[in-house]
Amino acid sequence: LLLIFISNSFSYLISPEPVIKFDDLNYDFGAVKQGENLEHVFKFTNSGKGTLVINSVQPSCGCTGVVMDEKKEFAEGEAGEIKITFNTQGRQGVNTKTVSVNTNDPEYPVITLTFKCTVEDKN
Repeated sequence: LLLIFISNSFSYLISPEPVIKFDDLNYDFGAVKQGENLEHVFKFTNSGKGTLVINSVQPSCGCTGVVMDEKKEFAEGEAGEIKITFNTQGRQGVNTKTVSVNTNDPEYPVITLTFKCTVEDKN
């Protein structure tokens, strides 16, 4: 009886867990002209055994847009994409922005994606 209790008590330790793996966490657009609309796709895969759930995706400011499919759950081996957009209108110099991805990955529940660009005058 004690053995059954112990094995049931620790079953959560061996349950399958999701693992989110991004192809890249950082992207540099390089030098861009002011007024350009920039886009980049961050690709990820669930390399764990459990179902990965994307709880939320939040940009660091209103100047950054985030587009993701309606799909929020990814089985083992399934891939997904998070597209970010950035409008350079009214910006100048080096701009660095982030997007927080909140998941049920127990090791990395929040992953920060970063992108940057150097905005030059239109002329």
